Amino acid sequence: MLRRTILSVLTIVLCLSLPAMAGTKVDMTWDMQNGVNEFIAGVKTDLSQNFSLKLGVSTTGQMGSNADQTFAVRQLGLSYHNHFIRVFGGAMAPQFDRASDTQIHHIFMPDTSPALPHLGYTFDYDSVTYTKLYADLSRKAGYKRLGVHHIRWQPVPYLTLGFGEAIVASQPFPGDLYYYSLPVLPYYLAKYFPGIATSIDNAIFYGDGTLQLPRLKLYGELLVNEFPMAPTETNPKLYAITLGLESETLIAGWDLLVELCHVSDQAYSNGLPQNIFAYGNQSLGHVLGDDLTAGDVRFSKHLPKFDAEARIGVFYQKLGNTDVAPWIGQVPPVTPEKTYGIKLGFDKPFTKLHLSFDLELGYVVNDRHQEDNAGYHSRAVLKGSWQMP
Repeated sequence: MLRRTILSVLTIVLCLSLPAMAGTKVDMTWDMQNGVNEFIAGVKTDLSQNFSLKLGVSTTGQMGSNADQTFAVRQLGLSYHNHFIRVFGGAMAPQFDRASDTQIHHIFMPDTSPALPHLGYTFDYDSVTYTKLYADLSRKAGYKRLGVHHIRWQPVPYLTLGFGEAIVASQPFPGDLYYYSLPVLPYYLAKYFPGIATSIDNAIFYGDGTLQLPRLKLYGELLVNEFPMAPTETNPKLYAITLGLESETLIAGWDLLVELCHVSDQAYSNGLPQNIFAYGNQSLGHVLGDDLTAGDVRFSKHLPKFDAEARIGVFYQKLGNTDVAPWIGQVPPVTPEKTYGIKLGFDKPFTKLHLSFDLELGYVVNDRHQEDNAGYHSRAVLKGSWQMP
């Protein structure tokens, strides 16, 4: 069943790409994790000098089983761009120009986020890039809206800073059109003008940045959900943080990457289910959800003989109750699941084609959150990108 569905997805995407103009790119990903297969195919084509179209579909299923086979639209969107502004809309994973060079553990709206129906714009002015978007998270049930904006600023060549804010609202409020559409206007200001009730929204603050030093690059992301976070406050400490470094010179002949991440329990949650930072049951934060600690150390090396890159590394992750759910006394603690493993990877560019393969193998302690239950983790990801002439 999965093989037939994959062939159908390939046929659809290839048929869509055949009549495309110059500037068409086809991306395909086959993700195999612990017996579950996900196949994603997408096309990005330039319709003209200023207009671009994105199309993408996916299928997910259990290996050797026809049960729980799903088929979904991953992206369907149109954008207009010139030298100053880009306007976009459709059902896609939201994206913005990040200030952080995070490679693995994005904590705020990663590229793997679900496809949201949204509209937005991005504009550039000197060293500043600003993005604002408005999305519908209701999934045809009730009212749930998302507003996001982010500003990326590079004051000097070696430093890039970013500041962002998101709001999830479960009811309309006076002036919401202005907050969702006008640039720079802080969402948090709505708590005072017009003075919306705390029960109808959830505000999230986000910052990221990159500092380039002579021998290494430092970067990080920080997300905060609950204010204030003083020790005397009784509300849960809801936050997420990623810190990383990269160096091409610390170890001769190898590029080094170290990345650490911690997401507190229910970091994207709220006391009301309709105000959670999620689309259905899919988190809009870290791809694994919340209540996690993770670390990666990776070495990569260019192989001139093959014109390719090889990667090897180790990783650790501890997962608690990663479901994005309300935090007022509704989520019992669970035994944390811990994984220790290795990662291998290989990239090979061709003239019009780019292939990559990544493999994860790990030993799991407290597998499926059952104490003293041992298990194994495996994941293989094969990617291909084809730039059509």
